[in-house]
Amino acid sequence: MTQNPSFFMRDQLDPEPAMLNDATPLEDYGHNLTLLAKVGIFSPLAGQEAVVDRVFQVLQRKNKNSPVILSSDESRRWAIVAEVIRRMAMGDVPEAFRSWQVIRLDYEALFTNLSDDTLTREERQERKFASLREKLAQAEPGSGEESALLDELFSWPPLEEWIAPTMVLERLQSMLIAMHQAESSFVLYVDHFHRLVGGEPESYPINAVPLLKPALARGQIQLIGACTLEQYRQHIEWDAAMQRRCQEICLPEG
Repeated sequence: MTQNPSFFMRDQLDPEPAMLNDATPLEDYGHNLTLLAKVGIFSPLAGQEAVVDRVFQVLQRKNKNSPVILSSDESRRWAIVAEVIRRMAMGDVPEAFRSWQVIRLDYEALFTNLSDDTLTREERQERKFASLREKLAQAEPGSGEESALLDELFSWPPLEEWIAPTMVLERLQSMLIAMHQAESSFVLYVDHFHRLVGGEPESYPINAVPLLKPALARGQIQLIGACTLEQYRQHIEWDAAMQRRCQEICLPEG
């Protein structure tokens, strides 16, 4: 039976080549499930070939290439993801997937040892926009300079330049930057995906939609999400921009 990765610690793994290299945020706020698969932690899954193949089909698209696995049974969702990772690690996939690594987001690590620096972040954001507004006030109306400044003011900033409003989002941003800048291909696995977009504000006060939308739209990251169909409909499906980036894969119930 495939085990849940939270049962295993990093020091149980045999040394591997430096798969993460300098991607420290991926180690701080996530777990490399590919390393677990390479040492044989995940057993083969039988009888789910169609669903697993569907996940790979979605991952290799150019657009709408982040699968979200939907089922009320958390263990079934995980079994599909584990089989996808196992096949990647064992090379039982097309060549393009053989160097991929899957990082599981660790919600608890994201929320550990937080400090309240809200005012500092608000000041940084205000300085950034104050500078743009000042340049805009000096630009000639209708000019190309004005148009460019308006685009900069209202468009999504580059992933590396986005000013995270909270420390939790800054940590997540550092993970996405590390994934995007790495030489090998990383995919972020997010169980309870609804939490990441504001679905459990009492326990996990985070809404990463402003960070995820541009990163997914620009193809800078890919993710594999998992949650229930009800959670998906309530917290993700209503947002047309998020829905355009994600491909839901419903598991048959029963």
